[in-house]
Amino acid sequence: MRYETVFDRYTFDKDKATAYGFTFADDRYTLRKPLREDGFYAVVTVENGMLELNVFEEPDGIQYLPFNVRGMEGGFVGAIREQADEIVADIQRKCCVMTDVKAILLEYLHDKYGTVPNAPWGALEEYHTVNTDKKGKWYGLFMLIPYRYLGLDVDGKIHVLNLKVKPEDIPKIIDNRHFFPSYHMNKKYWISILLDKDVDIDRVKELLDDSYDIVEGRK
Repeated sequence: MRYETVFDRYTFDKDKATAYGFTFADDRYTLRKPLREDGFYAVVTVENGMLELNVFEEPDGIQYLPFNVRGMEGGFVGAIREQADEIVADIQRKCCVMTDVKAILLEYLHDKYGTVPNAPWGALEEYHTVNTDKKGKWYGLFMLIPYRYLGLDVDGKIHVLNLKVKPEDIPKIIDNRHFFPSYHMNKKYWISILLDKDVDIDRVKELLDDSYDIVEGRK
């Protein structure tokens, strides 16, 4: 099974991975981990920026196919899936370096505009607004939302930034890979940007500056 979002905010560190137990051959990194159930083990491969984990049975190395059926939970397969998720999470912690795009952008805004993010919705800890200095209005909204809210057939959640844009510029910006029609805001004036490690940070900074100027009435 492919874990499609593992490296969206993390970079696989080859030295850390080797120290962890991965071996490199045929252009891929491979790790074998025993599971708590006797006679079962997981094989993790990392290749071309993608992590895949499959489960096998001893002694013949027969693949345990129910694990690969999306949405199958409960009972034995549920226990196997839980352990697989634990292995992937441990690899993320110990073999990867986090690329926190949100933190990079907030630091940029603080240095340039003195912006301090607000958390107006209390329980929604990952939701932050950034407001202009003079008018005190939003020029950006950071959110943590499911990929599917952007129309992507991917499990998990990702940080997203909503920015104000001139309506005539929106068709030129949208690519439905990192730049999307706005989620949860007026699509005529706002866009949503998926903040994974591959996003063009310099371009996002330009759009942040534009959004600030538009909201302050300077554009």
